Amino acid sequence: MPELPEVETVVRQLRQAVCFRTIEAVTIKDPKVISPAVAQGLPARVIDIARRGKSIIFTLDSNAYLLAHLRMTGHFHVVPSRSASLEYQKYLSGIFHLDGGSFFTFNEIRRFGGITKVSAKELEKAFSRLGPEPLADSFTFTAFDSLLHRFPSAVIKTKLMDQSFLAGLGNIYAQEALYRAGIHPQTKIEEIGVSKRKRLYHGLREILRLAIKCNGTTIQNFSHLDGKGSFQDLLSVYQREKCPRRHRVERINQGGRSTYYCPRCQK
Repeated sequence: MPELPEVETVVRQLRQAVCFRTIEAVTIKDPKVISPAVAQGLPARVIDIARRGKSIIFTLDSNAYLLAHLRMTGHFHVVPSRSASLEYQKYLSGIFHLDGGSFFTFNEIRRFGGITKVSAKELEKAFSRLGPEPLADSFTFTAFDSLLHRFPSAVIKTKLMDQSFLAGLGNIYAQEALYRAGIHPQTKIEEIGVSKRKRLYHGLREILRLAIKCNGTTIQNFSHLDGKGSFQDLLSVYQREKCPRRHRVERINQGGRSTYYCPRCQK
């Protein structure tokens, strides 16, 4: 499933292509993926596109919002008015017609993702249980350490993936951050010393920033508007046989998800 860097990549690309354009109409091909309410109240101008956790928010000048979730296989295409490519027609869920004749589409293979229309109050409720953004300026080490102290008996890798603890983090980047910090993924939070907590905090933010710079990680289905990400070439342990120090990587199951780690580097 796309995590913070993948969603942030898509948001930045959409912002460049769609922000301050007017959605004239929406053609809904799959109402189970795109809510019929999305087509109401148009035309409306897109005045901002942002990310919260793993969600994408289109702010409209009609005091409404479009809330999009990529889930595992959701994808956007932005199509010029005179494009000869028909790539956007694969698994097409809806077409958002823009002023000037161009449009963007939302496509979903598995139909887990989707787009809904919400009010400001509904948007606030949807995000009320999300934890802080790990790349926010306000998210200092002190703030991170304070969060950790609230869950002393929790397993660190499981807690990092808890969206009410940190927003946007998932299986891949939790594992990579723990490798950088030298922390075994099954370690309880109370067993992690201050030095490793600091390494985890800084390593996590460094990895997320680098992954965004690489346009995310493409393992199976993820592709952004311009192609695939490249952070998969820089992964240290996730789906690797050996870590950067050439030690053999092991795999365990945590909460139904595969966790890769180096038993020599991560204690």
